[in-house]
Amino acid sequence: MHDHKIAFLRSFNRFYTGIIGLLDEGYLQSEFSLTEVRIMYELHARKSMTARELVELLKLDKGYVSRIITKFEKKKIVERTRSDSDLRSFGLSLSKSGKAIFLKLNDASQEQARQILSSLTSQEASKLISNMNAIMQILQKKIGAHG
Repeated sequence: MHDHKIAFLRSFNRFYTGIIGLLDEGYLQSEFSLTEVRIMYELHARKSMTARELVELLKLDKGYVSRIITKFEKKKIVERTRSDSDLRSFGLSLSKSGKAIFLKLNDASQEQARQILSSLTSQEASKLISNMNAIMQILQKKIGAHG
């Protein structure tokens, strides 16, 4: 692989993470990291998951996920329920306050995307979305990346 292509890919990643604020102390001016918000997203989208399923889906270290879940339990963001089929396993779901926190962050993320797109012309926005879709399709086909 050509070094200039690798350098450009890395440069793009740094640029984009800066644009959407991924390096900020808390994601979307919240107390939560991007990983924590992503875990909330998955729990919201799927209603209930085990910690193991989160580890596999997000390709995270199980100790890291365990620490996040413990933090979320202390803050009453998630609830655990014992599995009927496997008594060693617990389903995780967002609590009522966890859903409210997630929905507020989701709205902030929607607004951030709206602001980025509204700063562009209609043609620029269409081209950006088309190119982002192409990136996703290439990466999904070749390396199984998911969003």
